[in-house]
Amino acid sequence: MTRPSRRAEPSAFASRAGARSRAAAALAALGLGLVHAASFSPLEHWTLALAALAGLFGLLRIVHARGASPLAQAGLTLLFGLGWFAAGLAWLYISMHRYGGMPAPMAVAAVVLFAAYLSLYPALAVGVAARWGAARSPLARALGLAGAWTVGELARGWAFTGFPWLAVGYAQLDGPLDRLAPVLGVHGVGAAAALVAALLAALIPGAGAALGRTGLPAAAVAVALVVGPLAVPRDAWTRAHGAPLSVRLVQGNVEQDMKFRPDRTLAAMRDYAQRFVEGGATLTILPETAWTAPWDRTPAPIAQAMLEHVARGHALALGVPTLVQPTGPGDGVRIANSVLMMRPGVPVDPSDSGQRYDKHHLVPFGEFVPWGFRWFVDLMTIPLGDFSRGAAVQPAFTVGDQRIAFNICYEDLFGEEIRLALPGEGGATVLANVSNIAWFGRSHALPQHLAIARMRTLETGRPMLRATNTGVTAAIDASGRVIAALEPNTAGVLDARVQGTTGLTPFARRGHAPVLALSLAAIALAIVAARAGRAGRSR
Repeated sequence: MTRPSRRAEPSAFASRAGARSRAAAALAALGLGLVHAASFSPLEHWTLALAALAGLFGLLRIVHARGASPLAQAGLTLLFGLGWFAAGLAWLYISMHRYGGMPAPMAVAAVVLFAAYLSLYPALAVGVAARWGAARSPLARALGLAGAWTVGELARGWAFTGFPWLAVGYAQLDGPLDRLAPVLGVHGVGAAAALVAALLAALIPGAGAALGRTGLPAAAVAVALVVGPLAVPRDAWTRAHGAPLSVRLVQGNVEQDMKFRPDRTLAAMRDYAQRFVEGGATLTILPETAWTAPWDRTPAPIAQAMLEHVARGHALALGVPTLVQPTGPGDGVRIANSVLMMRPGVPVDPSDSGQRYDKHHLVPFGEFVPWGFRWFVDLMTIPLGDFSRGAAVQPAFTVGDQRIAFNICYEDLFGEEIRLALPGEGGATVLANVSNIAWFGRSHALPQHLAIARMRTLETGRPMLRATNTGVTAAIDASGRVIAALEPNTAGVLDARVQGTTGLTPFARRGHAPVLALSLAAIALAIVAARAGRAGRSR
């Protein structure tokens, strides 16, 4: 006697009677996405992030049991992503509307469309997992879903220059899974979180859960994944290097809508110069574009006071636009977003590439215009343009016993690139980030960016210094702990001592390659298990 084909049965999820069920599922997916966004900021707790993901994956199991197609499951994930990214990146509206002058409806539409684009990655991942890796075993199913989800996260951080902001791993800071960061990086942390959430989802009532022969192993693996990383020491791969460095980090709190006014520019120069010469730190760091004009346009009295203080033994890192001379026929003079390093005994020469760091990973729309999007940039009244791009690897600056490697603004999103400054005898012992995210007002972009910097310290085993215009200006040790910080949206200075480190973490050596390989292997295992299950049922 043959068993009736399941495909011939009417799908409760697709039937007309299931319209209310589909609407409830859609609202649940969107709501879970909003909860997930809140787990990054303002609620910032790793358990909330796991709960949101487990809720999504449980919802997907429920609708799968009711006959939802892989496409329908991908659609629910797209709604989850809309809540996740639209709420999490709502601060983009501030830059486009308040400071860019874009009409409010268009700015809202731009945020929603960008969120929809970012949502395609997890949606596609879920669709693939549902289509090819829908094994009966909760463990195999969870492996396939977590593997596909992680490949989607990696793709989001790479495609079209990448935008890995709000990667799942950042929400796991201060939880047990962040111990995996030195080994597998932020996406390895995210992969573990996705796997735990998928295993927990298998235990949700109504999702085909059964605390029996298949459910108990899934629960055991989930517990092991959460508890196991606690055995990984944070400082197993790095060690202290040289004497601690005394630093002064300056937060100017210059209003973005006044930043480029000539009178405000001059006032900012005077204020920054005063805060520098009044300090006694070995190194002072000023924010990104603390100077909105090249160094040679600095009024002579201000420049002289600063250079005299440098000569007394105090190095200065200055965020400043730099004119880059043409390198080939037909090239014109271009502007680089730079950090100019002034050190005792070294005549200041902004044209010397050895005295500055030039931003390498430029911001689409802000520092270069993607092909076909000039019309979009022209809708805003922001001084944007095509900037010169610095080299992928630039030498670290020696200050005292430490070697400082700079990154500018959202460059610290890209751990795969940050790690390139570490190897070799001249490798960096301290990381430093200069930023100006006043473009995004008093928003949750500030704590999100601080979390990104903390994750880079865990991945690399290096401390991070952050000098920002509006916040969060902070000193972070090599274990990801914020040892001192300024209140956001205030002007002030932060004096601290930072201990540099040397040695390479596994992530610093290999980057994202191991987590990509593990994710692909997990997908392959899920596909094999799914095919074996289908073959067994057909017999």
